[in-house]
Amino acid sequence: MRQIAVIVITTTLLASSAGAQTQPCTSVTGRTVTVSGAATLRLKPDRASFSVGVETGAQSASEAFKRNTAKLNAVVAALKERGVASQEVQTSNFSISSRVEKGKKASGFRVSNLVTVTREDPASISELLQAAVAAGAKQVEGLRFFVGDPGKSQPRGLEMAFQNARAKAQKLASLSGKSLGEVVCVADQSPSVLSGGFLARNYDAEAPNIEVGTEALNFNVSVVFELK
Repeated sequence: MRQIAVIVITTTLLASSAGAQTQPCTSVTGRTVTVSGAATLRLKPDRASFSVGVETGAQSASEAFKRNTAKLNAVVAALKERGVASQEVQTSNFSISSRVEKGKKASGFRVSNLVTVTREDPASISELLQAAVAAGAKQVEGLRFFVGDPGKSQPRGLEMAFQNARAKAQKLASLSGKSLGEVVCVADQSPSVLSGGFLARNYDAEAPNIEVGTEALNFNVSVVFELK
């Protein structure tokens, strides 16, 4: 049974309101307390992307290219038969190189072609991978699930982070024998970096069992409260 290697990416999505980290509150005078607040929302991904490709070889570059085109067209056709639209497919890598054995002259050419599929139906990915491999794909990589518009959850996340900061400030004010006053300054410090971990797995030509999981959307704020 044919074996394929699939790279599964589990990501942690970190968002900010303006795409850049806001500077913390500075130059605040008087009796104040400065606290940070944090909140995490876990969202189910509504987008998915992966890359599939083929590699062919021949004595001439033109023949290797011809064979590669035929094989990749078959893979793309199989994906489209299962609902993938043309605008969801994009060529992500293409290369032609000579095949050289150690200590010998070039003995032919190798053509590699990779396309990336991005769509709004994560549940269909397992079936699409199976179809691509059955149609001749020998490369499968970059599988990723993500939230298409994380900004929709930003108001809720920032509110939760602010309430977390207020609770800390109230506790500190109480411990110091003071009461909490007005907000002097507030800053959104949510990181805007998309990070991910990579886990390589081997699947056979049957439909692989792929879990979508959830994305972690993290929010951080810095707040300065007046002490009374």
